[in-house]
Amino acid sequence: MAESLLELKRKIASIQKTGRITEAMRMVSGAKLSKTEKLDQGYSIYNDKIRATVSHLMSSQIFKEINKKSRNHVEDIDLDSIDYNDVFDLGTLTSLIQPREHIKSTGYLVISGDRGLVGSYNSQVIKNMMSIFKDSEAENKDVKILTVGSVAAQFFKKQNLNVVYEYSGVSDVPTYDEVRDIVQTAVKMYLNGVYDELYVCYTHHVNTLTSAFRVQKMLPISDIDLNHDESMPTEYLVEPSVDAVLKTVLPQFAKSMIFGAILDAKTAEHASSMTAMQSATKNAEDVVSGLTTRLNRARQAQITTEITEIIGGANALQ
Repeated sequence: MAESLLELKRKIASIQKTGRITEAMRMVSGAKLSKTEKLDQGYSIYNDKIRATVSHLMSSQIFKEINKKSRNHVEDIDLDSIDYNDVFDLGTLTSLIQPREHIKSTGYLVISGDRGLVGSYNSQVIKNMMSIFKDSEAENKDVKILTVGSVAAQFFKKQNLNVVYEYSGVSDVPTYDEVRDIVQTAVKMYLNGVYDELYVCYTHHVNTLTSAFRVQKMLPISDIDLNHDESMPTEYLVEPSVDAVLKTVLPQFAKSMIFGAILDAKTAEHASSMTAMQSATKNAEDVVSGLTTRLNRARQAQITTEITEIIGGANALQ
């Protein structure tokens, strides 16, 4: 019985230590989550502003050209059929907004984590991506994979999938300078024809307890509102020209969308880690409570046995 009591005490002490570790990890993840949430919210404002700027510039130029060349009403024009080479003088950068006629290869930039202990964060990304790759294989589509995070990279390579680029070691609170190589490489590969379209696949942070897997088309840029608003002035001062401004802003817009996805995914990772560690701490407390009950019962049984032995010995002496 003494050995059983000692074993229970050791288990309780060990699990209590584990609980303190998971609680510390929960607090660390919570602090990181607070930082990335603020950055994510601020960056969303920047992304919305640059998107509005690009939409305004492109809409003004497109509808200006349409009014010059077409006798039809603006509402009758199919915006999806516009050849942007006829509207803008952007050189090779036109391909950032012009869909290619033949999609020979599709690129997927998959964002995962570099470690475990983050709940279902990594497994959900991999599960959803394998479903996408299975559908692509059934349709005989060529797939090129870019990974951010070692978990996804290692898994996809074990599955003999075509990983053309991988990056690991993104910090817990990423900065644009840190991930500059990722966004520049992704855009450069697209311009060089490695793939004809690029999707960014990541876990979108909704709130502390909720996240959602998201597949977002990044290249060619399609997240632009080409709306003709009669109240919006089509003539305004741009220096030196609309094309010159777009040559600078379009690459920034493409890169900002990729960085925004990385920042959003990292926020979701911290939220998942915090929730997982909170659950682990609660489980440790429940196990300790159960073991403590068993320990108390074992102690009571030992005391009862000792009293019985004492009484029995006293009766034997009478």
